[in-house]
Amino acid sequence: MTEQEPAKYLDLVEKQITDAKRIMKENWESYINAPFDLARKHLASADRLLEEALMLQSADAEGSMSKAKLASMEAMDGYLCALPSRSAEARGVWYRPTEHSREEVSRTLERMNAAGFNELYLETWLWGYTIYPSSTAAAKQIEAQHPAFRGWDPLEAFVQEGEKRGIAVHAWLDGFMVGVDPTGGPVLRAYPEWSALSRRQSDSEKPMPQLGTGYFWLDITNPAVRQYLQDIVKEMITNYGVAGINLDFMRFPHTNDDWEDCYCFSTYARETFQREHGMDPLHIHPERQTELWITWTKWLERIEDHFVAGLYKEIKRISPNVIVSAAPEPGAESDKIGNWSQHVDVVIPQAYYANASEVRPSVQLHKNELLSGNLVYSGIYPMYANLGAQETVDQVLAARDIDEGTVIFAFGQATDETIRALRKGPWRNDAISTGMYPLLAIQAALKAVKLDVEQVYLPRKAVTEKVAIELVDRLGLFLDLLHREEGEALYAGLDKMVETGKQFLLKAREEETIHPSVVLQISNTLTKVQELLSYSRIKQVT
Repeated sequence: MTEQEPAKYLDLVEKQITDAKRIMKENWESYINAPFDLARKHLASADRLLEEALMLQSADAEGSMSKAKLASMEAMDGYLCALPSRSAEARGVWYRPTEHSREEVSRTLERMNAAGFNELYLETWLWGYTIYPSSTAAAKQIEAQHPAFRGWDPLEAFVQEGEKRGIAVHAWLDGFMVGVDPTGGPVLRAYPEWSALSRRQSDSEKPMPQLGTGYFWLDITNPAVRQYLQDIVKEMITNYGVAGINLDFMRFPHTNDDWEDCYCFSTYARETFQREHGMDPLHIHPERQTELWITWTKWLERIEDHFVAGLYKEIKRISPNVIVSAAPEPGAESDKIGNWSQHVDVVIPQAYYANASEVRPSVQLHKNELLSGNLVYSGIYPMYANLGAQETVDQVLAARDIDEGTVIFAFGQATDETIRALRKGPWRNDAISTGMYPLLAIQAALKAVKLDVEQVYLPRKAVTEKVAIELVDRLGLFLDLLHREEGEALYAGLDKMVETGKQFLLKAREEETIHPSVVLQISNTLTKVQELLSYSRIKQVT
């Protein structure tokens, strides 16, 4: 350590304390319901420890650094205690399993539970294998299970142990990307003719990997491939009762760099297109025959869309409450996510950035493309990128005014520090999953507003006593209706209550009987109630 490093670290800790105090002040003045007394104690301790560190700086560098590190920890705790914690939101995490026993599964889920997660997106269709012993694969003479799990069934363990802990397990699928095995993986070893090929690879007689990534892809234009994937999904739902199906890698890889690397130019795709349109797509030049090229690419797009639509219909036929989510990657999946709005329930854009400030704009762009009825969660990756506890918390909060939850990539990289920070800060309160249980989530959100009125708004005179009584009465009517009605009567009644509630808030604001920050908070809650009602009504999830 150089002589300059201790001084630089002390400056960073001082800034950390200053930033934490600023957040605490902003949230206090906004009438956020958080344990501010505890936050103040942590920050007072941070000030004292930093002062001691500064006094030791020249005489005892090691002691100074020790005090500074303790000050940093106290500042972090002060920041976390000053944050809001929603009672209605999805708190999900993607995870590739490595466990070899039910005991190991239980330990993993205990760590997830400690952080506050209520949804697990478990990679279940991986590199062309299922993690469970699949009779569907065996019937097609495809290897029935990923070799890492042979001899036991991790999916069964995760679903059963997750249910005990209130963690809903969604089957995360790698779609028709089947890994990087040089042989093409288990599916393409059995059926090499099912391989998707780029234009450059069109004359190959064996499966070929994607340039750059090394990924092998299934040819989704082939109905045998579509049927196989659909049967795998049906097996997961029927045999394991998974809470959801999470779609990933559900479009062919696209590139703007070299059209020779575009997909899919398999023999099956080319012959089918030629029968329908009278031309082999291999002979279409995108620059000289623009309209034909567009016809070709739209043809592929429609097949992708029809597969997702058919899969959604089949899933809902088997089990209407299974939640279908899509995790669009930047590129074709993100650009065309609106095509799937009616065929998925939840969209989780991969807003994978190193800075929290970039998360919200990405989530908003995706939300703008969707029809009414979809929920949007923020998909973030600070754990995978080792960005630390502070950045993880900041990204969880980044789009909370427009999202209905967060899914983090990936739990394999979760540190104890990050788990602790999530639970002490934004996930301090337990939460009902908005996507799994929208009506219960509405109840939880309304009960939270009632607590805010009683614990914060009225004691701190952010509302008059008359307005507080009116708010509590209106919230009581909301909750009574949720318990008393169902179906269209419930939706219509709640819609009307939300509108009259917003009008009441505006009138109270005009009369200066309620603080503008409180109006904003409650109005945002009512808007989210409307979104959850629309989702429940359109997607038929209760």
